[in-house]
Amino acid sequence: MPLKHTFMKKLVSIGLLLFLLTACKHSVERKNEQTSDTDSKEVKETPDAKKPDSFYHYNIWLAFVNKIYDGTLSAKELKTKGDIALGSYNALDGELIMLDGVLYQITEDGIMHKPGDEAKIAYTNATFFESDQSFDLNAIPNYDSLRQRINRKLPTTNIFYAFKIHGKFNHMKCGGLHKQDKPYATGLDVLIPKRPVFERENVEGTMVGFYCPDLVGDISVPGYHLHFISDDEQFGGHVMEFNADHLSVALDHIWEYHFVLPQTDEYKKVTFEKAFQYKKK
Repeated sequence: MPLKHTFMKKLVSIGLLLFLLTACKHSVERKNEQTSDTDSKEVKETPDAKKPDSFYHYNIWLAFVNKIYDGTLSAKELKTKGDIALGSYNALDGELIMLDGVLYQITEDGIMHKPGDEAKIAYTNATFFESDQSFDLNAIPNYDSLRQRINRKLPTTNIFYAFKIHGKFNHMKCGGLHKQDKPYATGLDVLIPKRPVFERENVEGTMVGFYCPDLVGDISVPGYHLHFISDDEQFGGHVMEFNADHLSVALDHIWEYHFVLPQTDEYKKVTFEKAFQYKKK
């Protein structure tokens, strides 16, 4: 009888131990599942980093007018400031346009390039484009007509706007600039009237650019500034004139303005003697 009692006690103890081990295992598994669910939830709920909704501007216009044709901003860094942009490369070596994060360089021979990350930029405007307003326009005979018709749709002309304007253009006339050699002796007032001109008929593509209110003064160019890139990535430049039967216009309303000055000896010494005399054509 004592032997049977001892055996029963051992059997109960073993059963109790197995029960406790099983319970602990299930508890750990439930805890791991809860932790996994929590981690998954945290990943899902973590928002993407918000891109700044501001107008980024490198080098002021009056400095550019006074032959400050070199900057230290790299193409790689510019891509962190926006996904659309326009401007010019160091030594005026090509018109700059960025569309959907892809950067282009149209050199004075009209050839399109995609510059490396190390390419340096003399002047640029950029932003991360988020459309706040869009509309279609028909029968646009010229650049002036586009300006006037967009102006009528703007909620105000006292803020900044970024544009993506796509369509098939019956005629597109673009300009570039001739590359300069140091020491820079020729100003934009001479270079722009003698700029290389590129023209194409029946070309489909996108005009990228900005509107600046008059309040910017000598920091930027008031009004509209647009560059063009064809869908086939073979043609583009600074928009001079065009006509089109239909255009799709998207614009981003921008309330913040951020400009950066070139950290170069030339900029430190510039005297801003010359005003910009060239009239838009």
